[in-house]
Amino acid sequence: MKRTERPSARERNRRSILDAAQAVLREDPEASLDDVAARAGVVRRTVYGHFTSRADLVVALVRAAAADFIAQVGDVDPDSGDPAAEFAATILRTWSTSRRYGPVILLARRTVDDEVRAAMAPFATIMVRLLENGQRAGVFARHVAAPVLAEVLQAGSATYLRAAQAGRWDGGEADVALGHLLTLGVPLDDARAAVARAGAARPDVLT
Repeated sequence: MKRTERPSARERNRRSILDAAQAVLREDPEASLDDVAARAGVVRRTVYGHFTSRADLVVALVRAAAADFIAQVGDVDPDSGDPAAEFAATILRTWSTSRRYGPVILLARRTVDDEVRAAMAPFATIMVRLLENGQRAGVFARHVAAPVLAEVLQAGSATYLRAAQAGRWDGGEADVALGHLLTLGVPLDDARAAVARAGAARPDVLT
């Protein structure tokens, strides 16, 4: 039987620091490395042994968040014959991860936006293909190019995240999916039907 290697002390420290940083920055986006060290139960020097600066720590958090997010995306079919439902399904699968990492991502957008874009590039690429498919099928609006629509949707997601973080909105995955489909020009009844089709296999996420 193959033995499972246990993480080294250094790897455990790094994971502990990242977990602490995510929790601290969720509470206070302006928190310092001292605050992170205190939450992780280590000295500041230990944090600097892994991350050279606060920005370096935020970048590491962004990369970890992006990896988790992309893992939750699953198989997206950009050439789906039902692009509206395929798009909605993607939102249903990933919104809880977006909520969990929202404060860190919003902070990173202000400070290391290039890193966010690079980390999310695989997801962005396939979503642009899905939007292009929907435009060719006449399902999504065609007044602007798909990459621009993708940027609009990202901005919309950030707005939902900020509103949720501030306690001004308590909607769920289905609400976000519906809102994005309306932004894409899908009529209300058709958008609702698409979300229902997407959620048929995942009734647990419909809120």
